[in-house]
Amino acid sequence: MVLRRNRADDRPPRFDDDVEDPGARIDLERGGGREPERHSRGLWGCLPWLIASLALLGGGFYWGYQFRAAQKLSAEELKERERQELRSMGWQTSADGVLTRWCTEDCHPPKLFGGGMARIFEVYCKDRPCGAIRATFRVLDRDGKEVATTTASKDGLHGERLRLVVVSPEPQAQRFELKEFVAQAMVY
Repeated sequence: MVLRRNRADDRPPRFDDDVEDPGARIDLERGGGREPERHSRGLWGCLPWLIASLALLGGGFYWGYQFRAAQKLSAEELKERERQELRSMGWQTSADGVLTRWCTEDCHPPKLFGGGMARIFEVYCKDRPCGAIRATFRVLDRDGKEVATTTASKDGLHGERLRLVVVSPEPQAQRFELKEFVAQAMVY
């Protein structure tokens, strides 16, 4: 390749016409042999990218907040469903976070020979540790009159289901009625 001036004026040199590859021609006339200078646009050049990034970030925060609010609503609904289910199974709140009921399934209360009565009372330490549980029961006869009182006690942990055996040796005992229920726990 031979570079030569085509005219006597000040135009930059260009490739000769006898170049074997016509696709390799370079026109250096426009820039005078130099690449055009790029001017930095500074912050204004980044502005579209900055706006797009902030929009995406804002959208992420918005949808994250919406998802969290929906999750919280679902958790409250789930809690209410669980409460309804426990009530339908016979559980009732006797202390803050502690549920109780008379045993209804797979109880196997002990048999007393020679008179008396025994039943199973269930305690569910659902939302907190029960600690020292003390339940006092009235012992009632056939007419509903109080014959005696009896107490059952046990210790319970958080999430634990306990069974208290309520026993009365009274021969006229027909049923029990909960008089007082205390579940005291000390949490450090």
